[in-house]
Amino acid sequence: MQRLLSHQSVTHLGYLRGILEAAGIGCFIKNERLSGALGEIPFLECWPELWIIDAGDLAQAERLLGAAQTEAAPGEPWQCSSCGEMIESQFVTCWQCGTDEPAADRPHPAT
Repeated sequence: MQRLLSHQSVTHLGYLRGILEAAGIGCFIKNERLSGALGEIPFLECWPELWIIDAGDLAQAERLLGAAQTEAAPGEPWQCSSCGEMIESQFVTCWQCGTDEPAADRPHPAT
């Protein structure tokens, strides 16, 4: 077994666990319910941890998680060409008028 990372959010680690499981990498979250001991135990020791079962999967797991974090990085907001509304980067359609973001401005997903 090999610890990959620790994070304050068990929800975030659950998302990452799903990515690994979809790739066939056996993994689990340790300390899921330890936050109740916060104060009695140092907070960093209470954080949930993502572990892989087979240490031989470490390199592939790190690549997958690195790609997932790169894809999740926020981009720049864009301005709708039809109505002028400022749209957050995660959206590709204007919420005000329904116009799509110009394709040339969209980041290409990592492969």
